[in-house]
Amino acid sequence: MVFKYASYFYRNMIILLKINHIIIHFMRKNILILMIAIIPFISWNNVSNHSYLVNDGKNNSTPHKEIYKTDHQTESLSDRLWVISNFVKIPKDVYAKRRGKLMDYIEGGIAIFASAENLGRRVGAHYEYKQGSDFYYLTGFPEPNAFFLLIPDSEKKFIMFVRQNYPMAKVWTGNRYGPEGAKKIFRADEAFPINQLSDLLPKYLKGTKTIYLNPRDKELKEKIISFLEESNIDPMPEFKNPTPFIHEMRLFKDPFEIKQLQKAIDITCESHIEAYKTAKPGMYEYEIEAITEYIYRKNGAKRPGFSSIVGSGPNSTILHYEENNRKMKEGDLLLMDIGAEWERYTADVTRTIPVSGKFTKEQREIYELVLEAQEEAIKEMIPGKGVQEAHNRASEVIVNGLYKLGLMTDKNSEWQKKFYILYNNSHWLGLDVHDVGKYGRGKGTGRPLKPGMVLTIEPGIYLGKGRLDHLVELFGNRAPEKEIKAFIETVEPVYQKYMNIGVRIEDDVLITETGHIVLSAKAPKTVDDIERTMTEKSRFIDK
Repeated sequence: MVFKYASYFYRNMIILLKINHIIIHFMRKNILILMIAIIPFISWNNVSNHSYLVNDGKNNSTPHKEIYKTDHQTESLSDRLWVISNFVKIPKDVYAKRRGKLMDYIEGGIAIFASAENLGRRVGAHYEYKQGSDFYYLTGFPEPNAFFLLIPDSEKKFIMFVRQNYPMAKVWTGNRYGPEGAKKIFRADEAFPINQLSDLLPKYLKGTKTIYLNPRDKELKEKIISFLEESNIDPMPEFKNPTPFIHEMRLFKDPFEIKQLQKAIDITCESHIEAYKTAKPGMYEYEIEAITEYIYRKNGAKRPGFSSIVGSGPNSTILHYEENNRKMKEGDLLLMDIGAEWERYTADVTRTIPVSGKFTKEQREIYELVLEAQEEAIKEMIPGKGVQEAHNRASEVIVNGLYKLGLMTDKNSEWQKKFYILYNNSHWLGLDVHDVGKYGRGKGTGRPLKPGMVLTIEPGIYLGKGRLDHLVELFGNRAPEKEIKAFIETVEPVYQKYMNIGVRIEDDVLITETGHIVLSAKAPKTVDDIERTMTEKSRFIDK
């Protein structure tokens, strides 16, 4: 994923399947894709957990044990330790340890956190709710209209304010955790109804010298100041921002997080494989999108982690394409930048395949150049290397390859490099598709990679129609107009051969003590493996 904000789809999404045929009734953009499965007798294999351990540049297959437990039978409140869904049980100490680290940091202060806003679509309806990532990271609590306090110097250090579990609320929106659930499930030391916040908050704030609050919570800060003034608290506490410390914590994934990420990635790889087997000329991009998201839900993932990018032909050259409504044609490439979300953790895996099942000569040349760049970049993703070194290596390979193909006239030209290298090739991955954490890219090769970091590597080449037409406008301040026009005259005949070829290859990588693990290695990415997989029988259609 180059850069996408997460979007969400309705829960009960299933696909209409018939033997040797797929019928997809759909409505695009903010409307439910309605699909009903009519072949429940099909046996679906569990997504296997395979990855590749890389040490000193060598790939070694290392199968992981099954690490996901399902439990649909939990009944009692004390037994229901699930957070977002009742698919995965949450280890009791995960969130407590995180809060403990934060409380060590704030020492004698008090930290206050507000849940994410519940956004409305129209009167009487809301978008599917997604808890703020920092709030979730520290509590696992999924509901809106909630606050929590961390008070290190108090006997009761973790205080929650949540919605009450009114009988009529159950009728309209289902069961809420309420204060009882906040204590029993989420291990709050004390919990109160949200409507008691204004009465009780001044009591907790009394005597504190420092309040840790996200500066984005401006309305909450104003209310806190109002509470303090009304309570005649003097002197006023100092406000500090806890976010940088929390984001540094989130950058290093604990074992529980790695398990969730691996599950999300395994499901996404399975989705890619099914897309390989199904794609053919005459299908629409949204049909492929529907198949990938059906695989998510069939395997227990409730939603995509971000809006799926499924672009064919000229759309493969658009980095943030999201319409997904073009009819695919013979000779097209299909770029799929997708990611399942599992227990709030999102995968982000991109593959590019030939719709017809075979790469053309020109497509193969560009594809194998991007693949070489990615594989060389992955070798740089080891402890101690700067985060920018993978990007630098990928860019070096791409520039040399484009020069050999005749798409560059000077491989040392900075403006020519910028014409083809459009973005940094890596970003952190976790609760958010572009997860938090500093890169330090302004300082040499960036911050050193360390064990526990998870990041993507996604070089690409995008040869869209008309891109040469605006070079003087784009780079006239970097090079003489005469130089740019000479470049166009020389390169244009070659560019025409490769026009409308867009290739991106993206994997998710965990940094380990000795090297790294490519978590998304299950999705085929060599030319031979892709073409072979595309000949295999699809679960959805006959080719």
